[in-house]
Amino acid sequence: MSITRKDYVNELEAPLKEPSAAPEALAAAGEFGVLLALNEDELADAAVAVTRALSERRGAGPSALYVIEVGTSVPEAAIVIVSIEEDLQDPRIRERQTLEMRKTLHLDRGPAAAWPLTLAVGNVARVVVEHAERSGARMIVLGLNRHSTAGRAIGNDTVRGVMGLSSVPVLAVRPELTDLPKRIVVPVDFSRASLRAAQLARRIVDEHGAMHLVFVEPSRSQVRTESEEAFELIHTRGVEAAFSDLVAELWPSVGVKIDTVVRQGSPVAEITRFAEESNADLIAIGSQRHPFLDRLLLGSVAKAIAADGRWSVLVTPPVRAGNH
Repeated sequence: MSITRKDYVNELEAPLKEPSAAPEALAAAGEFGVLLALNEDELADAAVAVTRALSERRGAGPSALYVIEVGTSVPEAAIVIVSIEEDLQDPRIRERQTLEMRKTLHLDRGPAAAWPLTLAVGNVARVVVEHAERSGARMIVLGLNRHSTAGRAIGNDTVRGVMGLSSVPVLAVRPELTDLPKRIVVPVDFSRASLRAAQLARRIVDEHGAMHLVFVEPSRSQVRTESEEAFELIHTRGVEAAFSDLVAELWPSVGVKIDTVVRQGSPVAEITRFAEESNADLIAIGSQRHPFLDRLLLGSVAKAIAADGRWSVLVTPPVRAGNH
């Protein structure tokens, strides 16, 4: 049975429910839960600032989680975790530690002082994802730092761990991003995953920001037959039409600029090159989990961009089985 574009769009499972209004009006449409997850003090300020902007300008209802990490390399890690958990069960100890952590994370002033703060212990990625599921959070916000190549090679990357496990979108914030992103690059291949990423990026972009939708196609030979040139023309017109439909679906407004770009070459190389050229402060990517898709655009780009660490990253998760 053939699938029309209308069927295709109707099947989209947006990570955050999209009301029939422009994103700037979302603050009046009710809160959506955002979990601010932290375990490194030096990365807290930017993540807190972006969460505050989501609360004040996009109607988010934030809660905060600080995870005390006890890695498997720690001798008798299980015993250490149980000991800390027992301490935190004492109301007096928990209250004292929570107050101290609020000060350390700058969650003791302004609107952030009213956000619930939970202290937990264990493997950061697993604890964060489990807490997000229990609390019904619709997005996870994390701090992002650029690890060394060696650090990435041994898997010392909490952000990628959360992205790999989470069933809700993950926004990983670089220290330079302290407000809603103004320049977002969205790699698209017109799959459900890339359209979900574009929809969510539109929701969080600054009211006077820009979104760059980038489609990367494989490099073609310099010498082409007439038949190949005709096929390329048809293909190009198809991409243009798909871009036109997508832009219309993203509620373009007076303040927000949405443009489209077609590049040829390696998807990862072209996306990172364009992000550099456009001075992007966020790359929004739709994630897919399927061995075959790792050879396509989003499977490899999502992993590579998150591992690179030069840009803040928004990753929307794949649709769970049975949801489409």
